[in-house]
Amino acid sequence: MITFPMLPGIEINLFLLVFTGLGTGLISGFAGVGGGFLMTPALIILGFPANIAVGTSLAWVAGNSVVGAIRHGRMGNIDIKLGLVMILSLMSGMEIGVRILNRAKGIGLVDESVLSVSLVVLLVVGTYMVYESVRRKRQIEELLRRGEKAPPLGISSIAQKLHRLRVHPVVHLTAANISVSLWIIVTAGFCIGILAGVMGIGGGFITVPTLVYLVGVPSFVAAGTNLFQVIFASSYGVVRHSMSGNVVILASFIILIASSIGVQLGVLTTRYVRAVSVRYILGICVLLAAVGVALKLSGVVLGESAAWTGTASVIVTFGGLGVSVAMIVSLFILSIRHRRGGGIPSWVRSLMSDTIG
Repeated sequence: MITFPMLPGIEINLFLLVFTGLGTGLISGFAGVGGGFLMTPALIILGFPANIAVGTSLAWVAGNSVVGAIRHGRMGNIDIKLGLVMILSLMSGMEIGVRILNRAKGIGLVDESVLSVSLVVLLVVGTYMVYESVRRKRQIEELLRRGEKAPPLGISSIAQKLHRLRVHPVVHLTAANISVSLWIIVTAGFCIGILAGVMGIGGGFITVPTLVYLVGVPSFVAAGTNLFQVIFASSYGVVRHSMSGNVVILASFIILIASSIGVQLGVLTTRYVRAVSVRYILGICVLLAAVGVALKLSGVVLGESAAWTGTASVIVTFGGLGVSVAMIVSLFILSIRHRRGGGIPSWVRSLMSDTIG
């Protein structure tokens, strides 16, 4: 157990804190997300007050995203123009989000507010990502059964319709190889920023599917670009939360050391898998996180009458994190085996990167 000067009387399990950093780092590098959607609820469950969990999570997200962005940048997965637009729009929205959180803190409803917003967003995003990726996975499996190669994933129907809205200025995104109205990107970034400020996240688990499904950006470019913009957006959030006394620097540093190891393996794994595997596993991670948040919220609302929810939320949150880590590590091992001509289960072939799907 460990205590922090900013949290007098609160003991934090050091093993679970390090494990959380390692696991979220792996998921962050693999899926191209900051990891705050996992980190913030985990810190609350470990005993951090919600407002401090939000600020500390953002501080970790900023440092963790630097590590992941460097690796993705070397692989050509970052669209600088898209990233800069997202940075400016996200920061504007995050300012509003931080003010909303401070307002909730002032009336004594910060835990309920953060957990409620987190639960709704996690359920919506996770459900859609799992639905879409399972459908795509089945399409690839059918093509493989017929001995055909899976074509690259096309732009979604929603993105195609938005591309027809030629509201000027229209910008061309080189790395993503698409042209889209600047206002679509700005609006998406602003809305994500509000949620990021309230939830204590970099916004990655919302940004990546938004860029893929609404803007039409390829999955790996969406992942790399997201990590690039999260560095700046989350850093702004850290400054604002630090001014409000919501950041425990030592805790963020401990988590960052552990996560740096996981990020490297996560990014490396993306070389061997189809893009659909990123969306598939990220969707599962999001839904698992939603279950943990739901249990924690139940405990906060019901109080002592639901004391069991505290233990259950710990089991689900950290058990779910362990499952997610196991999935990514297994996928990496099976991918290497597949590349070397070894046998792999038939159900996992659709996730291997013969071609990008």
